[in-house]
Amino acid sequence: MKPTAEKDVEELTKKIEAVSGQIKYMKVNEKTIRRYLRAFQSVDAAYKRILETDAWRGKYEVDKITGDSPSIKRVEKTKIAVILNERDKKMRPVIYVAVRNHSIYNRDTSDMTQYIVYFLEEACKKCIEDEIDNLCILFDMKNFSLSCMDYPMLKTLFEIMQDHYPERLGVCLILNAPFIFSTCWPIIRAWLDENTASKIHFIKQLNDLTPYVDPSVLPHDM
Repeated sequence: MKPTAEKDVEELTKKIEAVSGQIKYMKVNEKTIRRYLRAFQSVDAAYKRILETDAWRGKYEVDKITGDSPSIKRVEKTKIAVILNERDKKMRPVIYVAVRNHSIYNRDTSDMTQYIVYFLEEACKKCIEDEIDNLCILFDMKNFSLSCMDYPMLKTLFEIMQDHYPERLGVCLILNAPFIFSTCWPIIRAWLDENTASKIHFIKQLNDLTPYVDPSVLPHDM
């Protein structure tokens, strides 16, 4: 990915300032501008995407999704995910996903989509903007079965991140993937752009996680 040109940052900043009164549902600062430029590679494309994200946030009522929302409470009962209190080795917030607790046969698409957005919002709030402004997502595949393999929701996660949370993914770790997952991975890989795919790392066993996350901080009650 090419470095962000300062002239592009300045140009996009001016374009955003010119329509600042129209941007109602997202905070656009220099970090935001740089993330969108890195992801979409041109001022015009980044500008268009920022406006689209603002419109999406308004239409989807992102700011109204809270931990008390019925959809969030319903999904939380499954204990599928948690934001760790501890950060990864680069001080990124960590979303831990216990894949074994998810079932494609026992989930509601609307609830899960809201849950994805809620977790992304909460994790982004924990970013240290002046230092590191992206996330670590850790998928723990221990006790994985094909009933856990939810292609539609996983595709939704990556689409939402690529479209509306660009460059927020710092690293995606896939821990304890069983051999059967090797049949699933080519399908998932086909959805991803090269930049996103380069951030995904397979971790064979717990001790190999150490360069990224201290294994001792992973939850044992999920």
